[in-house]
Amino acid sequence: MRFAAGRIVRNEGHGEIFYRLEASLPEPVEFDPGQFAMVSGWPGNDPLLPRPLAIFRAGQGTKGKGTVEFVYKVVGRGTALLSGLHPGDPLSLTLPLGRGFDLGKDGRRYWLVGGGVGFATVFPAAAMLARRRAEYEMFLGSRTRDQLPPKEWTPGGSAAGRVHRCTEDGTAGSFGRVTDIVKERMAVLTEAEASRLTILACGPREMLKEIARAAASLGAGMQAALENHMACGFGVCWGCVVALREGEKTGYRRVCREGPVFDAREVVW
Repeated sequence: MRFAAGRIVRNEGHGEIFYRLEASLPEPVEFDPGQFAMVSGWPGNDPLLPRPLAIFRAGQGTKGKGTVEFVYKVVGRGTALLSGLHPGDPLSLTLPLGRGFDLGKDGRRYWLVGGGVGFATVFPAAAMLARRRAEYEMFLGSRTRDQLPPKEWTPGGSAAGRVHRCTEDGTAGSFGRVTDIVKERMAVLTEAEASRLTILACGPREMLKEIARAAASLGAGMQAALENHMACGFGVCWGCVVALREGEKTGYRRVCREGPVFDAREVVW
């Protein structure tokens, strides 16, 4: 974790739903897929606290500097102010934060599930799996076609049968909830196929809950990236705790510190 003073390179809206923000940094940053940053840049101190954004991409800039990208949706005052910033404006960041996805096991088959803006969290995992030539598929869901991520953002999107899109109104891809599409696919897996499957998911809590229960019933693994509200972002305030099973007892962990990625079997949904 480190504090960085960046500058916005671009902050572009896509379909009036998502914004993609790129910032330059004094030096490159490395991150694990699923980690996030606390970001602010608006003038004044209202709102006082920065906003947590999943790290979408990070790279090498010019002259030894670094770059970092985020995809976000305007959901409140902080992200509304963020969407109004322009190239050249300063940006304050604390990154990388939290615990990301565990992609260290060989021989696993991965399903990546992104509901709503949750795709921004699972796409970096897809990019890493693609570099490793691992076996993976993606399931992307939204209410309507305008809320799906652009195809050019999708890692591995050109491979036939790898990316499955669905909308609740049927305007793009399969008709229905991404939750139902994933559960239907799981229902036809053999015991051996389910045992080597790991699901990486981010999205609405109810989506995660339903998929987690289906995965557990089949013996499939699942890692869930939670989207709890955060205040400080690095574990001081304890404002983002989640209940986890600890044997026969219940314990509490900070989403910003011990998460945001948890073993879905341990979460008290």
